Amino acid sequence: MSSVQSSPFLRAARAVGDFSNPFYDEERHRDVWNEASAFGFQLFLLTAFLFATVCIWVVGRPALPYVQVGMVLTGAISWLTLMYAQRLGVDVLQPQRLNRVRMVPIVVLVLLLGAGAVRAAADGSSFDRGTASGALTGFLLVLAFFVLTDLRTRRAAARSEQGD
Repeated sequence: MSSVQSSPFLRAARAVGDFSNPFYDEERHRDVWNEASAFGFQLFLLTAFLFATVCIWVVGRPALPYVQVGMVLTGAISWLTLMYAQRLGVDVLQPQRLNRVRMVPIVVLVLLLGAGAVRAAADGSSFDRGTASGALTGFLLVLAFFVLTDLRTRRAAARSEQGD
């Protein structure tokens, strides 16, 4: 990591992660902690979407603002995690690293969550229509981000294969 210039973002991430702790000096501790953190992050994503989906379908409209805040926080934490890896030169969205079958439960939960949010917001008031259109716009932007990232990664992989 010493070859990567330290930005305020990286310094803040290192402080939050407490990476200067002597615990990280031992290689096995780092490896086990990396695996545990990856497991915890994936479990966090799955349970956040599961909880939000169940809440929106069981509680309905009153849960909508809480679910929205939860999903914004989940998205922000995920984005910051990806950004940290990217800043250190690791592209975690490379096609060879992604197991698309593992994405199926998240995609199903996101679709059910979206359908539940639209159902919960469908009382006809202007605020609820705005919320539903904002959720749809956000969903489409995230989908476009993943499609563009996938295309960019595939093009980069094809260029590197041609250069080899």
